[in-house]
Amino acid sequence: MRAFPTKGGLYHWINSRENSFIEKHFAESQMIDKSKLNEREQYIAQTLVSRGVLDKTINTDTTFYKLNINNMTR
Repeated sequence: MRAFPTKGGLYHWINSRENSFIEKHFAESQMIDKSKLNEREQYIAQTLVSRGVLDKTINTDTTFYKLNINNMTR
């Protein structure tokens, strides 16, 4: 378990699978495309969106996920 800071200074607990997902996909990029994720990773990403850890951006034909972090605490 890890406490993850989001905007507003709130901390959310994430489990090891969610932590490895974040470390894997957000190590070198700021945003990831939903089409590059498999079904399990899409489920984890949507769960993190509902908990406020990720931000979901929907364009006309694509969906992107990015970290919803407070840069002052990271």
